[in-house]
Amino acid sequence: MMELIQSGKYSLVHYDPERDHFIKTFHPKAVDRLRYALRIRPYPGHNFALIAKRLEALGIATPTIVEADRYRLVTENIHGVPLKQLILTSTDLQEQYLEALIAYYRHDIHCRGLHTGNFLVREEKLFAIDLDAYKAPSLFKYSKREYLDCLKRSLKGQEAFLFIRLLERLGLDENYQALG
Repeated sequence: MMELIQSGKYSLVHYDPERDHFIKTFHPKAVDRLRYALRIRPYPGHNFALIAKRLEALGIATPTIVEADRYRLVTENIHGVPLKQLILTSTDLQEQYLEALIAYYRHDIHCRGLHTGNFLVREEKLFAIDLDAYKAPSLFKYSKREYLDCLKRSLKGQEAFLFIRLLERLGLDENYQALG
């Protein structure tokens, strides 16, 4: 019997305990369906697979894909703990997270949801999840300023120090200008 795990605006996530898989079905709005049909953007299931391949090439772990169709995605259960629960007490995980964010920045991989809740940890290894929301450059690159602004909004409160460390590692000041 499948369990409904998450109900989003444009998707549903179910868990299949018999196979230990997560099944995500996408229900995009009409304008997005048109973008997919016209090949302006990849279908969400296909995009997940494309992004997973790019991230794996950068050394960033992702869920194992069982099936990636246009509007349906099946992945194996990572059996991980949300990074958000561990980030404040593990310098190793802080480094892995910052390295992933730097790789995204340098390789123009864009996502508005790169907060610590969208990463899982298993055996001290970071896994990126929700890859269907990521965007990789095709004809044009995404704004690095927008990428950093999204991260700044995501990393607040006790996690704000991570954004400051990211800017330092990228050699940027608080206005995203190169340090002289």
